[in-house]
Amino acid sequence: MSEGKRTDILIVDDLPEKHLIYRVALEDLDQNIVAVGSGEEALELLLEREFAVILLDVNMPGMSGLETAALIRHRRKSRHTPIIFITAFSDDVQTVEGYALGAVDYIQTPIVPEILRAKVGVFVELYRMRAELRRANALLEQRVTDRTAELERAAEQLRAEVHERKQAEERLTILVQELAHRVKNLLSVFQSITA
Repeated sequence: MSEGKRTDILIVDDLPEKHLIYRVALEDLDQNIVAVGSGEEALELLLEREFAVILLDVNMPGMSGLETAALIRHRRKSRHTPIIFITAFSDDVQTVEGYALGAVDYIQTPIVPEILRAKVGVFVELYRMRAELRRANALLEQRVTDRTAELERAAEQLRAEVHERKQAEERLTILVQELAHRVKNLLSVFQSITA
């Protein structure tokens, strides 16, 4: 999965030993794994960086994972970042609330590394595809802009050439009229001399 640029994965859990467990489970993805211990730290990071996916512990002291998710969803830049809640316990009410806050999945602890890796890998790949699509769209928009400017320049040049030709035709018409007038005058003079 190491094709192209590495993406960032955010782990938010108050227990440092869980950071290590998640890092080991995800190391085969060969991505940048960033771990923080609180929702507040996660929100600060989200001001600076974009993440392919966020692994968020539901039950943390201080700001809970659910509160953190709600704040993440209120920010325009991180509104669509996938959130996978990780929890040792969740009831139906908490699960429904998590999904209502934009969770894309729940994973129970202790985690199964292969399952975590597979789920995170999907979101990493989706993130890459969206990034590639954004780059392709930007390139296409630039090409359209460049081609439009090129066509506008060509149209302006054509308008200038048409204007020049009209002026040349007007000058030629005046010249022909003047020449005709002179020829007519010369013929008059010639006729008066020969008569």
